[in-house]
Amino acid sequence: MAPDVLYIHPAKQEVGARYDKYIPSPPYLLIPVGVIGLANLLREQGLGVRGLNLPLELILEPAFDVRAWLTEQGAPELVMIDLHWYEHSFGALDVARLCKEVYPELPVLLGGISASIFAGEILERFPQVDLIIRGDAEEPLQQMMAGESLASIPNLAYRDGDSIVENDLVYCATSKELDRLDFVNTDFLEHRDSYASMQYSGAGIIRDDARRGHWLSIGRGCVFDCSFCGGGKTAHNQFAGRKGLILRSVERVIEDIERLQARSIHQVSFSLDPAIVGPEYWRPLFEGLQRREVRIGLYNEFFQLPSDEFLRLFTESADLSHSEVAITPLSGDEKVRRLNGKFFSNRRLFQVLSWLRRHQVPIFVYFSINLPGETERTFHHTIKLARQIVRYYPGELLRMHNMCHTLDPLSPMSLVPDRYGIKVGMHSFMDYYHYCQRTTYARPDVARGNWRGFRDANRRQEEVEAMARQWDEFCPQQEFRCYRVPWGW
Repeated sequence: MAPDVLYIHPAKQEVGARYDKYIPSPPYLLIPVGVIGLANLLREQGLGVRGLNLPLELILEPAFDVRAWLTEQGAPELVMIDLHWYEHSFGALDVARLCKEVYPELPVLLGGISASIFAGEILERFPQVDLIIRGDAEEPLQQMMAGESLASIPNLAYRDGDSIVENDLVYCATSKELDRLDFVNTDFLEHRDSYASMQYSGAGIIRDDARRGHWLSIGRGCVFDCSFCGGGKTAHNQFAGRKGLILRSVERVIEDIERLQARSIHQVSFSLDPAIVGPEYWRPLFEGLQRREVRIGLYNEFFQLPSDEFLRLFTESADLSHSEVAITPLSGDEKVRRLNGKFFSNRRLFQVLSWLRRHQVPIFVYFSINLPGETERTFHHTIKLARQIVRYYPGELLRMHNMCHTLDPLSPMSLVPDRYGIKVGMHSFMDYYHYCQRTTYARPDVARGNWRGFRDANRRQEEVEAMARQWDEFCPQQEFRCYRVPWGW
């Protein structure tokens, strides 16, 4: 029996990608956490939903035939495709193209951050897309499936003859509405157990691994505007009309973690860093987990650095054998770090590392090689800091990465480039679409500072490649997982 709704998470690559024949750029397998809530919202209304994580399927079965899978499902009422991260700009539209070929009369709906930002341009240029929900989708999606007129549905963009219509962006989910959603159940998804294994931090892409993880929504929005991030406070206000943070209640988050533990999930990853909310939120969260004897692995990325009390409650509450925290100093140079939105010193960093080392907490340290202000001169401080961390932290508990950032739409770097001394080269959706087309597979012939959407006016282009080589020389000397700077993406 055909489902009412088909949901597809696209890859960065085209629908016929072969990961066994070519070295792909990261395919971005994570499904946006809000999609799980939307799928279950439709199911609660009696609609059948079937979901496919395309990059996961292409890994599990290199010859996976998406067209054949679509044909087997039968014709649904609606096809939903997420275009959340800009890295899916090419892949999502290729999925939409194929869906329209298989189901020419059925509406194809996009949603997510990138679709929200570029809704008008996408509808103008890509006839395979019929509808786009901008910002939050809970109420608009329900109204659409109930058959209400398109003109009355908030946040909706659609094609009316030769015209593109964008309804007012007036719907923004409340905390109560988020609390009513089910962000746990993934029964609608093909190969959900393999997807759970892939979500376990540190596991990589493992088909039959016993360790299972789950990314859990605890809210939406942000209170920061880091230079490189298209999901900060200003961006959320522009693409969703959101002001600040909208949080799910502590009680509902605890209930979800309890349900995930009952489903043999070993690690829960928070969609937001609870440390930025304040002790009025994370104190009852951790104390509630302890009181209900829910002990599970936790993965948390610290947007800044947490307080000592947060660290104490985190280490007391989590199953540390399945936990990991991510820390993003970005640069060893504190001025460069502050310019890009991270407001902590190296001294404070080592105070946090001291606590984490004492409790044997696995950590993942992220640097970035090409953000504004980083030059060969400042990069010496990054290498120095990395070496200090290596000497200080147990190698079996340490992962470290240095990456090139690509320009996020609606990031401060994109909106106010003069503040960062950069020249921006990607503005439109087609800029991101062509970027994704050119970077679907690894290109060792491409200098690692290229195709990033911006140039630092105070840094020679070849400096980025020189810094990348320094990092690559540093990595093999280490007895832990130190990742080289990727080529060509």
